[in-house]
Amino acid sequence: MMFVNLIDINIRMIVTKKIQFNFFLTIKIFFIASLLMYSMMSTASWLGDAFIDPSDGHLDMSNWLLEKEGFLPVPIIITEPAVGYGAGMAMVYFHNKMGNKKAGPPSVSALAGGATDNGSWFVGGGHMGIWDDDNIRYTGGIGTGLIKMEYYGLSGVNGRNKNRGITFETNAVFFLQEIQFRLWKSHFFTGVSYTFVDTSNRFKLSPAELPRFGALNLPGVNFDSQSAAVSLMLNYDSRDNIFTPSKGIAAQIKVMNFNEAWASDSNFNKYSASLLSYTPLNDVLVLGLRADAKIIDGAVPFYSYPFIDMRGIKALQFQGDKTILGEVELRWAFTPRWVLVGFGGAGKAYNDNIKGNSDVIYSKGLGVRYLIASKLGLQMGLDLAKGPYDTAIYIQFGSSWSLK
Repeated sequence: MMFVNLIDINIRMIVTKKIQFNFFLTIKIFFIASLLMYSMMSTASWLGDAFIDPSDGHLDMSNWLLEKEGFLPVPIIITEPAVGYGAGMAMVYFHNKMGNKKAGPPSVSALAGGATDNGSWFVGGGHMGIWDDDNIRYTGGIGTGLIKMEYYGLSGVNGRNKNRGITFETNAVFFLQEIQFRLWKSHFFTGVSYTFVDTSNRFKLSPAELPRFGALNLPGVNFDSQSAAVSLMLNYDSRDNIFTPSKGIAAQIKVMNFNEAWASDSNFNKYSASLLSYTPLNDVLVLGLRADAKIIDGAVPFYSYPFIDMRGIKALQFQGDKTILGEVELRWAFTPRWVLVGFGGAGKAYNDNIKGNSDVIYSKGLGVRYLIASKLGLQMGLDLAKGPYDTAIYIQFGSSWSLK
């Protein structure tokens, strides 16, 4: 998904997904930038000391990430098929050395901006704080952007075209505050968040598309919409690694209440449950499983409906009152540094409580990873994914999945 989709970005709503800044993305692209820098400056001895693992002579970013502090310029690469290809830049500040942390990621602040070839753009910034030895986790951010996409309508509804949407653009402003607390030194976290999105939406219609537009249940061709939610969440995380897990479980249950009391134009609720599981089959094979379900009810803006979120499928292409999906991924470390990945999944969008009016959507693909930071167990690489209508390339940092 545009730059957020590279990491996976915790999605609050569709427009949020397009402009929200995700801090793990900055680390991911930092590795890419460092790889390019190394290829151009490999003759410098100081660079070799920083980026070469003396145990095997291979490129490794562990020492750099564990020791360096200060601002880092980070290029952003966007490969989300819904908005096209693009690029940008982030300025990232690591507040503390990861090597001094007992657990969890470092605290990070950043400013970022970027654009894609279809005219979409974003600017934003924020902070991710890891406090009290990872017993408190805070995320805050603010951003704005112009997002150009296609809207397909709800899956299974008459008048919908599965592979050809109606072009629209959204000017959006986004604001997020979230805090989570660890429960009794356990793997459980509980927390609360506030999300605000203000949008101005404009649909571009040809005369031939006017009949279809009437079936999309939208308030008009041009309209403003404001959504705001207070969310409660319960998380569980026993993964052995926050970047590229090989063992453990991550799970989340979240309830989002959009209400006029929180400055929302409409009142509705959104419920989600996610599960990620990682099991080592032997010394070189890791099996990953993902399950996700979302339900929404009330007067819902078009961009807040749940959608099938898998590699190879455009954002917003398959939406419904309810969505469920499952994915499987197998990683094979055929050398100590290089890993092959195979993955596949299926999802379904439901509307009006009629299961027969939506499709089962499949995606599959292959990928390759490189162990770029051995001391952190961190892999990065590329995925080639094929959905029912699109084939897309994704730059991956660590696990391709996150709790959303």
